[in-house]
Amino acid sequence: NEYKSYLRMPTLICIDTSLSLQRKIGQDSLISLTLKCLSSFIYNVLKKNPYELIEIATISDVYKTMIEFTSNHDDLTETLFHVKTGDRTNYSVFLTSCQEQCSQWNILTGTHVILVTDKVPPPAEEDIGAFPFGCHMSIVALRPGNDIQNAAKCFLDSCKLPGKLYPGPVVGSESIERIFENILLDHYRKYEGKLYCGHQCSSVTLYPVPSPESLAATGHTPPSHFPEALRIHGFISNTELGNPPYVSRHLVYPSSHTSSNLLKASTKIPDLRTILNESLRIQNVSAVISIGSGWFAVLSNYLPKGEKNGKKSNLVLSICAPQSFSWLGDLEFLGLKRLLKPGTNVNIPYKRSFPNSYDNKVGTGMVWVKISTLKQSTQKVVRYAKRLPEKSPALFLKELNKVRKSILHYGFMDMLDVLCKLLEREITKDTKEVLEKCIAQLRTDRNPLSIIKI
Repeated sequence: NEYKSYLRMPTLICIDTSLSLQRKIGQDSLISLTLKCLSSFIYNVLKKNPYELIEIATISDVYKTMIEFTSNHDDLTETLFHVKTGDRTNYSVFLTSCQEQCSQWNILTGTHVILVTDKVPPPAEEDIGAFPFGCHMSIVALRPGNDIQNAAKCFLDSCKLPGKLYPGPVVGSESIERIFENILLDHYRKYEGKLYCGHQCSSVTLYPVPSPESLAATGHTPPSHFPEALRIHGFISNTELGNPPYVSRHLVYPSSHTSSNLLKASTKIPDLRTILNESLRIQNVSAVISIGSGWFAVLSNYLPKGEKNGKKSNLVLSICAPQSFSWLGDLEFLGLKRLLKPGTNVNIPYKRSFPNSYDNKVGTGMVWVKISTLKQSTQKVVRYAKRLPEKSPALFLKELNKVRKSILHYGFMDMLDVLCKLLEREITKDTKEVLEKCIAQLRTDRNPLSIIKI
């Protein structure tokens, strides 16, 4: 599904295969113990988040991608058994290749890089540029030395990348397992909650897990904790709701507990998610959920573009900061329409009496956020110039002054020269006097408050 692929949070595991990891710890080598623990780690990650994408790469004197991003556990586990020992580690090659792998995702999808090595890498020797937004690096140092925290900070600062160090010391497989367990707790939490609608209830999981950091980044005070009980307070038409700015979006799917219970239950009793998914799509409405401290979430149906089959739709929870619904007012005071007195005028969505500044049809300004609108405005002036003198020159002057004023306000001085050249092409015996006067004023008068006259 398109939306599921959009929500996947990729993980890039880079394994150092240099000769220094071949040292013995008991009966096995350090790299052998690490690969066994990585297999268990991958299993736990995919168990918590089945849509997680994982890529495995090895680093030594070269960077080699062993398996590209996938969520197939069997393929990932088999890949670990084909890891071979390399030469000394070249961290410059690692950083450059790692940055390329992280750049293949969109700006909203940050990659979690897990570097498994026996020591903290040295700072980058040259400027490699910034990693894509949202990327994070976890450094697993299996054989740490002295002052490793400062060394890790220097390395991450040179890479311009947020991250955390997970040091040893490694005395066996149990100590390596504890390191990966800490990574699981920090980055692969699983949200388990319940969705309520009246007396109906369903156990759900949100993916990705709501992040307190993303909520705090808006400048508003986030809720003390994300609620485990998601209670629907009401429904609102998608036409009235519009498209509010959201902080984050999360796929809503049944938890493993719910899935096992559904298999045992009768197929005649649908799950609440199934009911909501179909109802929201057919009725073209969204559900409003309060998550505390003035924060709201909107539960809506998502169907990929071009898809007409409702079976491919998903429930999506969009978290919105306080005061995100200015055209609706405070959502705390929304009520039922049937409770209004007969004849009461419902002014929702609220519309201002004055025109918007971005409306091209009303007002004196023009908005050129697209090349097509800029061309349309210029071509309209040229069309009016061609109709002279049959049509009144007043219409031509009105459009010409409108475009000229916008050009001067935006600072598109080159556009004035282009406009003059276009008008020169339309000069004939009948239009020569009018157009030459307009062209002369366009080239000499750059005051946006003045108007062109003939």
